[in-house]
Formats: sequence, structure tokens, C-alpha cells
Amino acid sequence: MASRQEAVLSLVKFNKFFKDLTYNICISGNAQLITYIDELLNFEQWAYDVKEYATECADPIFFSKINMLGSPEMLENYLNDGKGIIPANNFDALFKVVNAVKELLRLVEEENEKARGEYANLVEEFAFENAASLFDRAVKAGYLTTEYQPKGDTSIHTLKILAFAIGEMLHLTMRHKWSHFEKLWNIDASNKLASLPISDKQFKRAAQLMALYPEVDFSSLIKPKDSAFFTPSYGSGKVRALYRSLLQNGYISKETTVDDFLSIFNLGKNTARTPVEWTSDQRHLSYFAFHTFSKTNKDFWIKTTACFLINGKAPHRGSMVSGLVALQANPNYDNYDPVLKKIASTYNNG
Repeated sequence: MASRQEAVLSLVKFNKFFKDLTYNICISGNAQLITYIDELLNFEQWAYDVKEYATECADPIFFSKINMLGSPEMLENYLNDGKGIIPANNFDALFKVVNAVKELLRLVEEENEKARGEYANLVEEFAFENAASLFDRAVKAGYLTTEYQPKGDTSIHTLKILAFAIGEMLHLTMRHKWSHFEKLWNIDASNKLASLPISDKQFKRAAQLMALYPEVDFSSLIKPKDSAFFTPSYGSGKVRALYRSLLQNGYISKETTVDDFLSIFNLGKNTARTPVEWTSDQRHLSYFAFHTFSKTNKDFWIKTTACFLINGKAPHRGSMVSGLVALQANPNYDNYDPVLKKIASTYNNG
């Protein structure tokens, strides 16, 4: 068996060869394999050394280095597009390279599956309890199989909405907003979730799916959040009175101007909405939003996240909803904040 040092050296050589080959053929357009004659004679031995060591030794660091090979997809696409055109000897040589990379990456995936244990049907990025519980909602509702794969009648548009919901709940970065789901569901390049449009009709048909994730604001899938303003019930006079009450009682920043406040109702001199800094805590904001706007603004949670800031950041809709539910379960809910309740009542009673 190859020693660790030998296996690492073979992996370094294979990695450099594979990446140089992919770049020169698929990106720069240089398909002269004669320049890689030495590497083509040796890469199978390099791959064998790597596989032999990896199979015998469960070395996490070594497996992570294998994973750095990256996907052979570009080279494989080049072969598929050039089938019947690429000279047979070149095609066969490149085909062997692609298969060698796939085999090594398969070793990594098998090792990851062992490590995932009960989460073996999820990709590594989702192999933990919280993520699995979110996928389980879709499994129980019949959108996914028990292996977390799409059922036959689950459309790609449904998958995008599902991915958006779970991604929001897990606070995925923009970079990974769709890629982990595409990996899990084997979504090809022609159906990339990021570029897949969601029509109003598809959005409406997905109401049952979205109801599984009430903590999530889905509006940005079909329209930007910047379109969200509160609908004023009694004109600008009442809004100005609401502003004064909140300012005088310390619920909004002293730097908030009347026109800033009017802007969240699409009123006043400001040409764009200026989110208002809420100086109390998020639970008080939930309490205020519910009592002030729930009767006159159907999507008041969405508007609250768009129109207010706490410590310079938009409040989290799911946290606001759960915070209000917790308050309402408290026997002293009616007396939670008499001043804030009076402010909301004054605005609502005209």
C-alpha cells in the first residue's frame, strides 16, 4: 500500500494535471494532448495510489484534499459535445481522466455518507438535525420522498419555492442559496434554480407548500421587498400623530424625521422609503405591528420587516411571529405595554 506521503504526492500531481488540462482544453481552447504525454502515462498510477490509501485509511484531512479536485463536469461536457468529432485516442484518454476523478470523488461521498449516519440521504451541507426537520415538513406533506428526493409530480418550480423556504430558515448565504439544493436534487445546468422564474400563477398554486413554512417571507420570489409600504387608514394626519406618539415615548430614534416616518406609508416629501429605527426591542415591535396594522394591512409582517430597523438591521419575520405567539400565551398579555397599546388603539380608532 502507498504511504501517506506517497499518496499525497500522487494527489498533488493528479490535481495539477487535471486542473491544467481542464483549463487549457475547456477555457483557453488548447486541445493539444501531446503536451501532457507524461501525465497521461502516469495519472492512472497516481489515482490508484490515492484510492488505495484512502480506502485503507479513514483520514479526514486527506479526504478533504481529494475533494479539492473539483468537478469533472466541464471536461465531461466537452467530451459529450465532441463525441464523434474528437479523435478516438484523445477521446478515450480524456474519458479515462474524467472517470478517475469521478471515482475519487465517489470515495469522498461514501465517506461523507458514513459520517452523516442518520442523515445519509442529505448532502453534507444539510446533514444535521435542524435542516433535516425542515426537509421533513416537505416529506410529510408529500412533496419529497423519505430519501428527500422530489416525487414524480413535484415540479421544478415547487422545488425552487421549497429551497427558498429552507434556505431562508437556515440563513444560507447568497453564494449557497441554491447550489446545495441543486446538488441534493441533481438539478442540471439547464434548470438552475437561480434563473428559474416564478409566475404569479405558480406562486398562488404553491400556497399549501408555503403554509408549511409560516416563518418565511416569500414575497421576494416574485417582487422586491422595496415595494412594501404600510397602507394608511386615515390619511397623513393620523400618521403624523402616530409618529409624534412613538417619538415622544422613545419607541423610535430621535433622528427620525416626520418625512422619514411618512415615507414608510408612501407619503410625504421623501422620494424613497426610509426604514425607521425602532429603539425598543423586537418583541415590542411585534406587539406594536400586530395591534396597529394587522386589521388594515394583510401582509403587515412583510411590511414591518421592510419599514423598520433594529440596531441598523431589518427585524427577522419568523422571530417576530414567534415572539408575538409567546406573548399571547402569557396571562398578562393584555397589560404587556399599556402605552404602546394605547398608541396603536388611538391610531386604529380614527
